[in-house]
Amino acid sequence: MSNHRWTDKIPSEVICGYFYVFFLIFSVFAGLSLLGGLWIFTSSKMSVGQLVAVLFNIILSFGISATSALFLYLICDRALKPSQDAFEGGAEPDALHQM
Repeated sequence: MSNHRWTDKIPSEVICGYFYVFFLIFSVFAGLSLLGGLWIFTSSKMSVGQLVAVLFNIILSFGISATSALFLYLICDRALKPSQDAFEGGAEPDALHQM
């Protein structure tokens, strides 16, 4: 796979901002699915079988949204902005990219 030179011109802050926006969107989705699930359980008069099916759907939606939000946040926090602890240990920034 060849390295595209035009992507080198894009600053990490721009890419980080892009992933952060999607992190916020997926976090809102996760929160809404959790709150919606609680509202359904407290206000509906469904049978036990229907509630189990809805519970499975809510847990699946929440899990996918929360996991996606976590990975989007980690892309920005860990991959695009290496921690300063690595630099304090004496490693040079170029040495970190070779790991």
